[in-house]
Amino acid sequence: MATDAIVLRDDVRPGDAAAVRAIVRSSGFFHEHEIDVAVELVEDRLSRGPASDYRFLLADAGDRTVGYTCYGEIACTVGSYDLYWIAVYEDWRRRGLGRRLLAETERRIAAAGGRR
Repeated sequence: MATDAIVLRDDVRPGDAAAVRAIVRSSGFFHEHEIDVAVELVEDRLSRGPASDYRFLLADAGDRTVGYTCYGEIACTVGSYDLYWIAVYEDWRRRGLGRRLLAETERRIAAAGGRR
């Protein structure tokens, strides 16, 4: 499937915690306790909704989530944001999906008043 068939969404769904765990684990870059942190941020968003400090952009290929970003405004700042996570399934790498996720995340941050 080409990356132009990817659907980007920002609504976090109950199944996304397991998807994020699988995506981050597939990278081979993170320890299990770090993967747990990625999942905790999804769970925070699910439990707190818009009151959560964490924003997500998820990339779906059909019924499979294949990449995501997690970002949020830095506390005690105006217009400053952190990119906490960006990850793409191992079998979706080198197709430009990470670049697309990053560009769209930056666009959304700018639209929310974020500065470079």
